[in-house]
Amino acid sequence: MGVVATVPPDSGEGSSIETPPEAATILKAMAEHLASLTQFTVTARNSYETVQPSGQKIEFGETRNISVARPDRLRVEETSSDGERDLALFDGKLMTVLNADLGVYAQAPQPESLDDALVYFVRDLHMRMPLALMLSTRVGTELPAMVNEVHYVESTEFLGVPTYHLAGRTDTVDFQFWITQDQHPLPLRVVITYREAPGQPQFRSELSDWNTNPELASSLFQLSLPEDAEQIPFAVQMQEPGGVNP
Repeated sequence: MGVVATVPPDSGEGSSIETPPEAATILKAMAEHLASLTQFTVTARNSYETVQPSGQKIEFGETRNISVARPDRLRVEETSSDGERDLALFDGKLMTVLNADLGVYAQAPQPESLDDALVYFVRDLHMRMPLALMLSTRVGTELPAMVNEVHYVESTEFLGVPTYHLAGRTDTVDFQFWITQDQHPLPLRVVITYREAPGQPQFRSELSDWNTNPELASSLFQLSLPEDAEQIPFAVQMQEPGGVNP
């Protein structure tokens, strides 16, 4: 992983410049901390740009309340910017997506681990799960490995919390992270620019209300469907997933 650290210019005689921490070290520590958690909850407020045929970018948004219980359970409650409500639930045996407003749901067998289930959900079922890698234990090794270079930008506050602001690149995207400055580092903001996509659209996420030691009732991951809900297939309905690799 390449690292280019930046520091503020010298402000004059008698000033001193503190050497910033190594950006790669900060990013790796955050990724490994996320991977080590047995369960957590977080609220993600996401926005993303869609590029129109004219080239104009239009921003849409969503709020996702995320609950993770490793090794095999996940609940994501989503409210989109137009008010539509969706639920994604992995209960260890089935993956279910419910659109509460339309009263329809789809189900597929869940691979044994949450890590494999996330890959299957996104890659094979073609479903959206923003920042899916950060919900996987593989984030500890895969995120640092995919980064070609990462820069230390500055020490700043985000949502009133001291953070390290980092910027970096992978083969296909530019990214920025705002990561808490403590011994258990967590991401508070993520910006991703898809530089190879037409118009280079951005995805942004603010991550708040982190709880890395929640009491999650087993009922949270039990499916409760509306009485008149209709089952439909996923757009790409696969057979038995078997072993799934990213």
